[in-house]
Amino acid sequence: MDVHPPHSPIHSVKEFLLHLLAITIGLLIALGLESLAEGVHHRHLVRDARENIYQEMRDNRQSVRAHLNAIPGEIAHLNELLAAVNNPMIGRSGKQVEQFNWTTTILSDSSWAAASSTGAASFMDYTEVKRYSQVYAAQHLYASTMDRNLEGRLQMFLFLTRIQTGTKLPDNEVESGKRTIMSEILTLNTLRELDNMLDEKYSLILSQGP
Repeated sequence: MDVHPPHSPIHSVKEFLLHLLAITIGLLIALGLESLAEGVHHRHLVRDARENIYQEMRDNRQSVRAHLNAIPGEIAHLNELLAAVNNPMIGRSGKQVEQFNWTTTILSDSSWAAASSTGAASFMDYTEVKRYSQVYAAQHLYASTMDRNLEGRLQMFLFLTRIQTGTKLPDNEVESGKRTIMSEILTLNTLRELDNMLDEKYSLILSQGP
């Protein structure tokens, strides 16, 4: 904002006060317009961020529900593998080392990250931000559990591939393989609990509307 000096000399206190009043009013109007523009910008920023977060949660809810539907089949398959490993004839047949459509779920948090980095979250109500933060913290726990599931799956594949060669494995390696399969079952049960928790949290927020 530029404040210009009077175009002609000031000859009285009255003229000075009028000039000062005009400058003051001009500054107040300029500040008011600037504040209004910033307020409108912030509201649009929050609105867009909220809509993106809600869409992200809809997509994530769909993903966790799909994973919930897949878990029973995966646990049943793991129990079959465990039974096969316990079979004394294992190592002479690769029947159980078969193709299986495992589900890997990756939940997005890009909209929440964008809201935080652009400052949109700072203009939201504290209660609203707290709700979002709790959901995305649960997603972080879900992601770390899914990573553990993938690591265990890899170890299990390596073990089953060794079995498929037909070579009799040492007892300690067989026991380790069994523990890996049982660990995968436990991890899937943990993921099921997290799936249900996230589904409830998503549904609660989405029911309130953006």
